[in-house]
Parts: sequence; C-alpha cells; structure tokens
Amino acid sequence: MPNQNLARPRKAYMVSLRHKLAHYYRREQAEQSSPDRRWLNGFMAAGFHSGLITLKELKLENLSSYREAHGRRMSEAEELYLERRLTKLCEQK
Repeated sequence: MPNQNLARPRKAYMVSLRHKLAHYYRREQAEQSSPDRRWLNGFMAAGFHSGLITLKELKLENLSSYREAHGRRMSEAEELYLERRLTKLCEQK
C-alpha cells in the first residue's frame, strides 16, 4: 500500500484512469475497432513508474472497464494480450 504522501495523488490518478479507460473501451465498442491508445499507454506507464499503481491494479482496472463497456469478460486471448502489453509498458523506463 502506498505511503500517506501518495494517498491523495493516487486517488486522483485512479479516478482519472478509470474515466480514461471507460472512455477508451466505450469508443472501441462504438467504432468496432481499436482507437489510438498511445496517450492512454503513456498515462498508465507514468502512473506505474511514479509508484501510484501496480501492474496488477492496472490489469484489474482494464478488465473492469472492458467488462463495463462491452457487457462481457475479455476472452482469454485478449486478456493475455493485455497482460503482455501492460508488462511491456511497465518495463520501459
């Protein structure tokens, strides 16, 4: 759990991340394609590298937003792709 100094920025980051993920997955659902996610990827990587969120939390937030937007769970293949993408994002420095 993050220390007290990061509690408020972490909460603000999580609220913003949830909003951005929900917007991304709703657009993906409406367009039936994958919109540009470079900005979203950068936002997630910045949160991870600043210590505001863990890789596990990033994955859970993505899965939750996807399920909310699409009304179903991600397929196993989609989940594996998401995990590889997030791992790659979090490795970069």
